[in-house]
Amino acid sequence: MKVLLLAGGDSSERTVSLESGKAVYEALARLGHKVYAIDPSRGRSLLASDGAFIAIKPEATGKQTAIQTSKSWSLSNALGSAGFTDIDVVFVALHGGSGENGKIQCLLDLAGKKYTGSNMAASAIAMDKAVAKRLCASEGIATPDWALYRTRGRKVDDRLVDEICHRFELPVIIKPNDGGSTIGLSKVDDESQVLPALTVAVKESSDVLVEKYIAGREITAAILDGKPLPLVEIKPKNKLYDYEAKYTKGKSDYIVPAEIDTDVGESISRAAVTIYSGIGASGLARVDFILDAENGFYFLELNTLPGMTELSLAPMAASSIGISFDDLIKKLIDSAIHR
Repeated sequence: MKVLLLAGGDSSERTVSLESGKAVYEALARLGHKVYAIDPSRGRSLLASDGAFIAIKPEATGKQTAIQTSKSWSLSNALGSAGFTDIDVVFVALHGGSGENGKIQCLLDLAGKKYTGSNMAASAIAMDKAVAKRLCASEGIATPDWALYRTRGRKVDDRLVDEICHRFELPVIIKPNDGGSTIGLSKVDDESQVLPALTVAVKESSDVLVEKYIAGREITAAILDGKPLPLVEIKPKNKLYDYEAKYTKGKSDYIVPAEIDTDVGESISRAAVTIYSGIGASGLARVDFILDAENGFYFLELNTLPGMTELSLAPMAASSIGISFDDLIKKLIDSAIHR
């Protein structure tokens, strides 16, 4: 089968996407597919002259990513070129930005290409955390108390700080409304931290989500073609499951299946499937929850293109029931072809 792999992109999650892309490329090659790989932000190949995936240079801090300025016509030109007219399926290994907010999916729909992951509408809903929270509320699924603040020109000031401090009892979480990989996310414990946290968040998005901080256990539920995979509990060694804890080996421990009451686990899995179905997701997605000391669980966010690196949670959950990484990639290809 002829597969076009998309990785890199124009978001702050570019480095993670390239890591996912490399792992997916190697799996597709092992499965015997003819694989092309391009960065849609440039329309350029991600393969070296020897056919290997281009090496990813480690970042000095692990947090900053080399964001490429997107040229909107790049992917269009690539899809229209002679080499890609007979592509059987597109494997989307993008994270964040136009790769996950529905724009790439819209373009692939217009080009008549089959692709992995969710469609344009589901992608757009999931990327907008405020919209996803409203959907959960309509389904009776609890989510931390929250408010959305739209900034003008990504400017924040003391008036906004006062508004947030009046609205919420600290601590709170401040994060971009349409970001991922916890980039731009901060836990705020006192008023002096609000303005710096807002400043960090608006670098990623002009819309900022503020939500009540709930102490508890990080639980994630991966859904594959509408069916839940075993729950994973994340135990970060940092106080917060931030970018460093997510993507640095040894910074977090993972328990799969999560060691929680059976009834609670089943309720979380059902809620995850409800959310997945409610937005019309397809293929593989991941739903994140926080579980408090009284076994109450709260929806945090939905990721329609979860990471596919060696530390990624969805492949970890699949592996726990005997679905190897290559098997998972095959299932996603088959799902896209037959959708």
